[in-house]
Amino acid sequence: MNDRHNLLVVTIIAVMLGLTCGGEQPVTNQTTAGYLAASYDAIGVGRSSPPRTFIGQDLWEYINGGAELYHTCGFIEVATADYRKDETEIVVDLYRFDSAVNAFGLYSMLRPDEADLVKFGVEGYVAPSKIEFVKGDLLVRVIGFDQSDETGLALINLADEINKQLPGGTQLPPAFGLFPSDNAVRGSTRYYAAAFLGQSFLVGVYCQDYLLDTKRVTLFLCEDAGGAKLLQWSGLAEEMGALGSAPDGLPFDIGKAFTVDNSFYGQIVVGLRAGRMVGMVGYVDGHLSFLSSWLESME
Repeated sequence: MNDRHNLLVVTIIAVMLGLTCGGEQPVTNQTTAGYLAASYDAIGVGRSSPPRTFIGQDLWEYINGGAELYHTCGFIEVATADYRKDETEIVVDLYRFDSAVNAFGLYSMLRPDEADLVKFGVEGYVAPSKIEFVKGDLLVRVIGFDQSDETGLALINLADEINKQLPGGTQLPPAFGLFPSDNAVRGSTRYYAAAFLGQSFLVGVYCQDYLLDTKRVTLFLCEDAGGAKLLQWSGLAEEMGALGSAPDGLPFDIGKAFTVDNSFYGQIVVGLRAGRMVGMVGYVDGHLSFLSSWLESME
């Protein structure tokens, strides 16, 4: 292993341990493109093209496919520019959304399973020739053109500099604080602005995966004070012949719980609790105590 590779590994480990210090900064009126600095002198990176901005429906001009998902999450605009360090070329994209929750939602949809997480913004991950993270209402994408040690080091350093200059929160959306921490799968928090479990009416859903006796399950919740979403789900399940009774002993609101049998997701337990629709995907009998303890924690 050569010295350059050692330096890259040490730098990445430092970031993953949260040793870089971005800190929270106040929100400003800066334009998205305004955050694409002309140069980052401390790391020897300079901008090699003027920023370009694509607003609203113009996103399809910049990305060939998948724009619909961005718009579902409240996409506003993306600002992009090219950067260079010596012979290393890098592209930086700043995607702005209408809220920090929706920015995290898009990030969580694109984050790969078992990603190598890094402590940038709320959360980020490193992939071959790419670093992606979310901070405030911005999704940041830093992309290289090869997988060399030089490019990897330039990416991690540039992402660190961008993270430190951007305003916005660095905490997960508050709703994730309602989920238990025991047995949680790292890097599995997700927010669905729409179409949770493929159902168009299941909007604004927060979820987290757990490993229970080697079985991976998903806890989920969303606001549903009037029970409209729950009622629509029960009606759909009944039409499909998939509606069942909720297990006894779970502290849901009386008469406001049921199960849905799904050939792909397994058994889903769902009900109302404290003004929210909550439940578990992949439920089996051995999970009753875990689910019950979570429901009891909600007041």
